[in-house]
Amino acid sequence: MKEIPDYDDYVQCIYSSNSGLPSDSVRCIVRASDGYYYVGTTDSMQIIMMNNGLKTADTLEEVYYADSITADRDGHVAAVASDGQLFLMNKGKVTSSLSLPDEQEQFNCCTFSPDGILMAGSSTDNIYSFDVSKDELRQTGSLTCEGVAGINSLNYINDGTLFISADNGVAYMDINGYHLLNTNDFNNSIDRMLYDYQGNLWFTSSRLGLLRLAKSPFKDVYGAIGMKRQVVNAVVSWQGCYYIGTDNGLDVVDKACRRQINNDLTEKLSGSRIRCMFVDKDNHLWVCTYGNGLMEYSPDGDVHAYNAENGSFGNRARIVTGLKDGTILAAGDSGISYIKDHKIINTIRNEEGHINSMILTLTERDDGTILAGTDGDGIAVLKDGKVSGMLTRKDGLSSDVILRTVKDPKSDGVFIVTSNSLCYLESDGSIRLLEKFPYFNNYDIWVKDKDTLFVMSSAGIYVVERDELVAGGEMAWELLDARRGLGTSLTANSWNYYNGKGELFLPCDTGVYIIDVDKYNSDVHSYRMQLASVRIDGVDQPLSRTGVITVNRGSDRIELSPEILNYTIQEPNVGYYLQGYDTQWTIIPQNSLNNIIYVNLPAGSYTFRLAIFDSAGEKVLEEKEFVLEKEGELYEQPVFLFYMLMLLSLILIWFTWLIVQRQLNEQQTKLNMANETVKAIANAVDAKDVRTHEHSQRVAEYSVLIAEEMKSFKWWQKSRLLSNLRGAAQLHDIGKIGVPDNVLNKVGRLNDTEYAQMKSHVDRGADILKDFTLVEHVEDGTRYHHERYDGKGYPKGLKGKEIPLFGRIISVADAFDAMTSNRVYRNHMDTDYVMNEMKRGRGTQFDPDVLDAFFRLVDKGIINPDEIYSRKQAEIQLADKEAQDELARRVEEDRKIQAAGMQNEGNDLSKDKEGEPV
Repeated sequence: MKEIPDYDDYVQCIYSSNSGLPSDSVRCIVRASDGYYYVGTTDSMQIIMMNNGLKTADTLEEVYYADSITADRDGHVAAVASDGQLFLMNKGKVTSSLSLPDEQEQFNCCTFSPDGILMAGSSTDNIYSFDVSKDELRQTGSLTCEGVAGINSLNYINDGTLFISADNGVAYMDINGYHLLNTNDFNNSIDRMLYDYQGNLWFTSSRLGLLRLAKSPFKDVYGAIGMKRQVVNAVVSWQGCYYIGTDNGLDVVDKACRRQINNDLTEKLSGSRIRCMFVDKDNHLWVCTYGNGLMEYSPDGDVHAYNAENGSFGNRARIVTGLKDGTILAAGDSGISYIKDHKIINTIRNEEGHINSMILTLTERDDGTILAGTDGDGIAVLKDGKVSGMLTRKDGLSSDVILRTVKDPKSDGVFIVTSNSLCYLESDGSIRLLEKFPYFNNYDIWVKDKDTLFVMSSAGIYVVERDELVAGGEMAWELLDARRGLGTSLTANSWNYYNGKGELFLPCDTGVYIIDVDKYNSDVHSYRMQLASVRIDGVDQPLSRTGVITVNRGSDRIELSPEILNYTIQEPNVGYYLQGYDTQWTIIPQNSLNNIIYVNLPAGSYTFRLAIFDSAGEKVLEEKEFVLEKEGELYEQPVFLFYMLMLLSLILIWFTWLIVQRQLNEQQTKLNMANETVKAIANAVDAKDVRTHEHSQRVAEYSVLIAEEMKSFKWWQKSRLLSNLRGAAQLHDIGKIGVPDNVLNKVGRLNDTEYAQMKSHVDRGADILKDFTLVEHVEDGTRYHHERYDGKGYPKGLKGKEIPLFGRIISVADAFDAMTSNRVYRNHMDTDYVMNEMKRGRGTQFDPDVLDAFFRLVDKGIINPDEIYSRKQAEIQLADKEAQDELARRVEEDRKIQAAGMQNEGNDLSKDKEGEPV
C-alpha cells in the first residue's frame, strides 16, 4: 500500500495580494502541462511559476473573475469568466476567446475530454465541443442535454464517462449514449462533482448539501426509473422487455431498465396479485394470479385461462413451470394440473389425499419424478401423474414447510429450503440437515455455476461454495446485504431471473434489484489504512518516517487510533492484532472501530497489524503493519515479575474469597426468601383459579428449559437470570387475584365484559409486582406474556423484539401448558393438535427463535408431549373414579340417614302405645 505522506514536514509558502496576487479571493486554480499555475481570482487571472519559490510570470487582465478552469496534456488552458466568456490560453497568453451569440445563453463551465476535446457547458441545456489543436476555439459539435438546465460543471471519470451537474439534476454520457441520473430529491443547484479513489461520486449543491453515490454490485431498478414502490414476486424476460409480477399487477421495463412500459397486459392485470411467471419453449408467457387462476399469453395476442371453471386446480395459481416434454405443470390452492396444447390433461386434487396445503415449489428430477414442496405437508413425490409418496419430518426434513427445491449442479441430489433451515436430499432418497449453514430464514438457492451458490434469505444473499455446503461442515461465506448495497429485503418465496449476461434480477419488498454476479466482490480490495494518531501516557506522539512507534521506558499506556479511509456503502470487517502480545485477531465492523489501548505493555518488539477481512471474518483482503518498540525496565525481569505476580495473586485470591463469601451468604438469604415468597404467591394464584392446578409451576419449568436451550444468557449471568425467569413465570398470572371468581372459574364462553376483565389480569399483575425487587424483570413476564410476535396481542400490542425476552419465552410455555392441561370446561387437547397449533403460531403468535428452541426440546425428549398426554389421561380417569366413589359415598350416606329416620319413627310409635303423648 502507498505510504501516507507526513504533511507536517512540508515547507509552508503563502502567496497573497501582498505577494502580487490580484485578489485574495481565489475562485479556481490549475497546473498546465508546461508547469505554470493559472490562478483565477475575483479580479484578473494570475500566472505563477516555481523558480526558487513562487513568482509571478504574467497577469491576464482580460480573464476577469474566472469561475471554471481546465488544462489538457499539450499546454492548453481553458477558463470561463463570470460574464460567460470562454478563453483559451497557451504559454501564458490568451490565444482565443468566444461568447455565445444568444444573449439568453452563456458559457458556465468547461473541461477537457481524455482525447483533448474542450467541452463547454452553457447556462441552458447545451454542451459545445471545440478543437483547440491550433490554439483556436474551433467548434466541432454540440449536444442538447434533455432533462437538465443550467449546466454548472462537467467532469470525466476514469472510464471516460462524462458527468453533467446542473441546476435541476445530474446526467451523464457513456458509450451507450446520454442518460439522466435519478438523484431523487437532490435536484437543485448542483454545482460540483468529485470522483474519489474508491470510485464513489460526490455532488455538492449550494442549497441541498452533499450527495454521495457509492459503487455497488446492486442496481435499484424501481429507484433508477422512479417507479412506484411495491412488493415484487417474480421477474421474467419476454418480448424484449422484463415483465415483473407484483402484489398489485404487472410492471414492464425495457431491456436497459431505464424506462417503464405500459401495454395491454399491464392494463388487464392491473390490481391482480401475481405470484409466479414462466416463459415456455414456444415463447408463451404464463402468469399465476390470485383470483383469475393461471393465464397463458402468446406473442400474437392469444389468451387462455385455466381456473376452477375449466377443471384446473382452482383460481389461486401459485407456481407454474415447464417439464422436459413440453408439458406445463402448475399448482394452486387446491391441487396440481398438467397442461398440454391448451388442455388440462390431469389434475391431482388436494382432497385425493396426501397433499392438504398449497404447493410452493415444483422441481423435475432427471428420472422424471417431480418434487412438489408444500406449505405444511412436506414434499409430495409425483410419478406418472400421481402422488407416489411423501417426504416429511419423519424422513429427516427440518420442517414440513418447503419454500424451494433446487437440483444440485454436481449430482442427482437436491437442495431443500425449508421454513427454518437448509436440507439435502441424497440420490438414495435420504435427507440430512445442513446445520452448519450460518442462517435459518432462507428463501431460495440460485446456482451461479457448479461451484458457487447464492442462498437468498431475509438477511441478504449468502455466497457459498457448493462442495463446502454439501459436506455439511464449517464453511466460508460472503454476505451481500445492506452494507454491500442491497437497500431492501428480498421477497420470501419469490422467483429470481438471470438474463445470461451476469445480471440476476431479485424480487424485493420495494421493487426489483439487479446484482452483477460476476463483479459482486470486485471492489472490496480498495481501502486506505493508517494510524491517525498515537498517544503515549496521554501525550500525542508524531509518527516517524520509518513507521516505527517508539515507547520509552516508564510509559504505561499506549493508545492507537487506527483509521480506515472508506467512502463506500460497504462496511467491511476490520481486524487488528498486536503480534507478540495478542493471541488472536480482534475482528469487528468498521463502525465499531475505536481507539485501541494497551496498558503496561512488556518490553520488546511488536508488530501492530491492521487488516480488512471478508464478510465471514476469515480471509484477509488487505493489510498494513506498524512496528512498535518498547524499552525495558529493571522490574520487568522474569524473576521479579514472577515473584510479584505470585504475591499479588495470593492477595487477590484471599481478598476475593472474603468478598465472594460474604456476597454468597447475602445472596443465598435473599434467594431463599425470594423462592419462598414466589412459591407462596404462585400457589395462591393457582388455588384461586380451579382450572390451573400447578399451572404456574409447570410454566416456570418449561420457561427455564427453553431459555437454557436458546443459550439466552451469558455464563456469568445464567444462574441469576434463570432463577429470575423461573420466579417471573411462577408469578405471571398473579393478576388473576383481582379477577372475580365468577369470571375466573366460569364454565362456558366469556362475554365481552368478562373477557375484558380476564384480559386485565396482565396489567393488574404488573402493577402488583412493579415494586417487587426480589425477582428481576418480574414485571416483563407478567405484563407481556399475552403479547403476540405479530403485534396483535395485548395489552400494548408490542411486536417482534419489542416484546421483552421474558414475555416471549413465557408466552410459548404458557400456551403449551394451557393446551395440554385439563380444564373445568374441557379436557386436554390431543398431542398432534397441540403441536400443529404451536407450529402455526411461528412468527405470528410466537417468537420464531423461542418456538424453535421449544421444538428442539421436544425432539430431544426433554419435553415429552406423549408423556404429558398419558399423565393427563390418567388424571381424567382418576377424576372419573373419584366422582364415582363420591356418588357411592353419598348414596350410602343417604341410605343410612333414611334407616336412622325409620328407626326413630318406630320408637315414637312404641312410646305412643304406652300412653305417652305423641
